Amino acid sequence: MNINTAELFAPVYNRAFKSIMNHTKERWTFPGGRASCKSSFISICVVILIVLFPSYNAVIVRKHKNTLRYSVFEQIVWAIDKLHLRRSNGKKAGFKIPKSKTAALPIVYIRKNGKEQNILFVGLDDAEKSKSMKISNGYIAILWIEEKTEVEPADLQNLKISALRGGDTFYMFESYNPPSATRHWCNTEARQEDPHRMVVHTTYLDIPREWLGESILHDIEQTKKTNKRAYENIYLGIATGTGKNVFENVRLEEITDETIDTWDTTLQGIDWGYFPDPYAYGSMHYDARTNTLYVWDELYLWKHGNYEAFEATREHMEAHNMSIFEDRQTADSAEPKSVADYRKWGGDTRGAIKGKGSRDAGFKWLQGLAAIIVDPVRAPHAADEFTLYEYDIDKRTGEILSGYPEGQPDHYLALTRYATEKEWRRAGA
Repeated sequence: MNINTAELFAPVYNRAFKSIMNHTKERWTFPGGRASCKSSFISICVVILIVLFPSYNAVIVRKHKNTLRYSVFEQIVWAIDKLHLRRSNGKKAGFKIPKSKTAALPIVYIRKNGKEQNILFVGLDDAEKSKSMKISNGYIAILWIEEKTEVEPADLQNLKISALRGGDTFYMFESYNPPSATRHWCNTEARQEDPHRMVVHTTYLDIPREWLGESILHDIEQTKKTNKRAYENIYLGIATGTGKNVFENVRLEEITDETIDTWDTTLQGIDWGYFPDPYAYGSMHYDARTNTLYVWDELYLWKHGNYEAFEATREHMEAHNMSIFEDRQTADSAEPKSVADYRKWGGDTRGAIKGKGSRDAGFKWLQGLAAIIVDPVRAPHAADEFTLYEYDIDKRTGEILSGYPEGQPDHYLALTRYATEKEWRRAGA
């Protein structure tokens, strides 16, 4: 089978193509911006693999079956025609395209000897079909999950178990535009190391302009001018967190020693923990004139008893020109013994007032600040918590749920509320 790859896909996909053809991995994940031609590339690979290997069949999946016909089905037809592999009168071998315009029926590759291979299209909302995928020749070697963000992790795992069996060699393709929420499971999972997986992130900038057309390029430029965050998420495939971040006023910036030296006061907070939750200490400065909170210091400890934590905090504060005996720490009052221990050892430690509604009041005050500036080098856990803390989503409707989420890492967020409680408890704050 002779093909000219330069006519089929952009050079950015060459490494992935070699890997797929040589089967150096078992899974290829394609996150990327819109108009990066990732679906076109995958469809080309699926068709080529079917032709090269007589025992291979493919399953292509989307969340809803009614989206199959005019998305992945048409994409596979495009690839077949691009490779000139459609079966026609007088041509024994080739792909037979069903004529139905209402359903994504199987596309069948018929070999010269009459043997057939199938490309099946399955919606995960068609439970019976997704559980009983059967073929008469060979086995299902290829699985493509298009728009992976639509799929729940459990559904994906069940699909892999149902589809990929009965053979020795498998290819799993995943394609999607990264969701804006950094904490979305697809974004988190793509960052995990897997020796059997290749991740290929592409954008429209990797594609020859003449392949895209003036219409889409115009839309891209307009979005870039009018909504930078939307441009970064939609076309560059960056998880910007648009619409779901609790704290939209966070800025990750260096806070210099010169800036810290200008502050008359700092605020310290403690969130008690041992394991698996950490003991967390942090220091910050509130500038009332600019309504800005500067988060510049942290100490996270695991499996430290109270005295060990006290000593570690004392040493840490002294290294930063502070004193556990003179610079007050406001701590979680839910552990009065821990507060009492620190005071017994000379710490200027006080329990937070807390009370009903205090968590919501503290978070609301933080959201209303002009800016929360976090130094990601000095306080990496704080940077993660402030930027990753996102509203929960109703799985049924996709709507953002009201109320501040529970269960996400929030140790620094908690100690921030304690440290700043005098500020947000003031009348009019």
